[in-house]
Amino acid sequence: MFGYVGIYPKDLSPAARDCYQGYYCGLCRTLRARCGLTGQLALSFDMTFAAVLLSALYEPATVHSRGRCAAHPLRTRPRAVNEFVEYAADMTAVLAYYNLQDDWQDEHDRASRLLAGRLERFLPAIRRRWPAPCAAIEKELAALNALEAAGSTDLDGLCGCFGRLLGAVFCPRGDDLWAPVLMRLGRGLGGFIYLMDAYDDLEKDRRHGSFNALAPLAATLSPADFEQRCHALLTEEMALCAEAFGLLPIVKDTPEGELLYNVLYAGVWGRYTLRRAARERKSRRETAERSVPE
Repeated sequence: MFGYVGIYPKDLSPAARDCYQGYYCGLCRTLRARCGLTGQLALSFDMTFAAVLLSALYEPATVHSRGRCAAHPLRTRPRAVNEFVEYAADMTAVLAYYNLQDDWQDEHDRASRLLAGRLERFLPAIRRRWPAPCAAIEKELAALNALEAAGSTDLDGLCGCFGRLLGAVFCPRGDDLWAPVLMRLGRGLGGFIYLMDAYDDLEKDRRHGSFNALAPLAATLSPADFEQRCHALLTEEMALCAEAFGLLPIVKDTPEGELLYNVLYAGVWGRYTLRRAARERKSRRETAERSVPE
């Protein structure tokens, strides 16, 4: 359920691209140091966004460096590490563990079960460091699983569970001045991610007989109406997220600020645009095949 909160590189300045690379590589290296190769494999755009967001808001002391790695041995790349990169690494491990467990339960994917087992040994220490976010993740995932097991058609309830989960992840400093805004931002972005995952996996879930929040809409609406409705739902969630983001004192004319605006107003729509175009091509092809006389 991750990988949707990326950047739109064409609209970024070189400084902003280097900044993003620094946080991405910093998170990758921190995951390797804390959770080994399995943790490193869980690296995601979503938690890179969290690290950039919290760093831009709270402005912690950040160590910048450059270096090579096994994935990129030919030239050095920027790296950025601070307390929120380390926090994002911990949350990456926790969320990856539950995501892998979900894949094992839904699809009986043995690789997911193996990787989840490798991550599990790191969870007790992470829970001790971050009891509140970890408790919120477990609580909201349990509520979400219960709704899905019951075959719920309450999209607001389903999105709310994952939204509150992400909102809690965005609040490492607890109930401080910015917590209500960060919770609301997470609610909108989490709702978007949940719906986008359902939109992305609709055909796969249909084949596997798995729960999909958008399946009832797909079964009752025409393809064109379904696409229009999904776009409206995703837009509503991102509007909630953008409204909250606008309340944060983040300056746009900084590399971090440019990144965050880029992600929220362009980057998050990348996967949606590709998936919708693929669906529309498939629909046109099927329509053309049905119209060919035998």
